[in-house]
Order: sequence, then C-alpha cells, then structure tokens
Amino acid sequence: MNPITFLTWNLAMLHRSDAAPAQWQQEDTEAAFRTVMLDVDPDVILLQELPGLVPFVETHGMVRANPRSHSGNLATLVRHDLLASQPSTLVVPGCAILTTFHESLSIANVHLAPGVGGTGDRLHQLATIVEASPSACLLIAGDTNTRVDELAALAEAGLHGAPPPRPTWDSKKNRFNAGGPRFTAYFTRWFASPGVEVSDVRVLDSALSVDGHRFHLSDHYPLTGTVRIV
Repeated sequence: MNPITFLTWNLAMLHRSDAAPAQWQQEDTEAAFRTVMLDVDPDVILLQELPGLVPFVETHGMVRANPRSHSGNLATLVRHDLLASQPSTLVVPGCAILTTFHESLSIANVHLAPGVGGTGDRLHQLATIVEASPSACLLIAGDTNTRVDELAALAEAGLHGAPPPRPTWDSKKNRFNAGGPRFTAYFTRWFASPGVEVSDVRVLDSALSVDGHRFHLSDHYPLTGTVRIV
C-alpha cells in the first residue's frame, strides 16, 4: 500500500490560551485548527482531548468512534478518498482508536494514562493496543505521556520509535497555562511495530500572532510524519 501521512494533536479541550487576546473564542480555535489542517493536508488526523465535539475539516471524515480517555475524547479523521476504502475501526476503551487500512496497516490514535506514577498503566494500555491490533503492522501515535525510563520496556515489547526532532511540549516558551510549571517533554510521539517505517517527522511549534499576541492553539504541539510498510 502507499505511504500514509499523519498528524497527531492533543487539542487541550479547545480551551483558550492564557496568552491569547481577550476576545479569542472557541470558534476562533476551531477556525485556526482548520487552516492548519488544510495547509498540512495529512491523510489521517489523530486528535486527543476533545470536549465532546470534533472540529470540522471539509477534506476529511471521522471514523465511527469517539471514545473518552482519562481527559476528553479521541477522534480520528481520514481524507475522504482514503475513507472510501472503508477502513475498519476498533476501540480500546479509555485510551485508543485503531483504524486499519486495506487490512495491512493499523494506526492507533492514543491518549495514554498521565503522570509520573502512570508507568504501569501506560505499559498495560500499550500491550492491550498491540494485542488488539487487527494487523501485525502497527503505528501508535498520539499523546503517549511516556517517560524516558519506559522506553526500554517498549523496545523489549518490539516497539521502536525515535524521539521527535523537537519537544512536543514546551511550557517554557508556550505559556498556554500561565501559572503552570516550565519544562519540555516528548509526550506526543510515535511508536511502531517491526516492518513499519516512519519518516519526515516534524513538530509544528510556530506560534500564532493575533493583535499583538503570540500564542498557541494548545499546550501540546502537533506532530506530523509519513508511515509506510517496509
């Protein structure tokens, strides 16, 4: 099958950044999100932490699943021509949507358990996702919340995944929550099974500039890439 481009983004419940202009509303966030999607134009859009609604992008349709995670809902949007191939959908309750294309590649949109103390829960969730996958070729992408000391266990489980080229969380620069701690992390990232290659990975960390205010649409940065079976 052909390579598939993807974008994954935790949208922070579509809340307004503390750095945004006072008049900025949720509908403005939705419109700005749509502009980014049309510009990047990925085949598959993986969204986490939605407030029970899914922003509209006319080039894509949503697979028939909108489960809750520990915070908000998950949604997977697929370009209409790819959606016409009728990919199958499977939900892992509380943490993932698996979408399988041409019975050969499964893409898991994930929002894993949070916190330093969540290691055991995250590893259990990942094991459940791998076991549930209809395809041996699996891409896991989204807000994984993983920490560095968990990577060895993932490698032992047969998953590989290079860190993104830049942090996907940087509250030193992105003051989405003005009173929050300042740190960088790679919470949003990808992991894949043997036989799956991910390339062209980018972190979209440019700020918006509106009425003299520089801010981001979320406390997480979106991550894009291309996945193929090798």
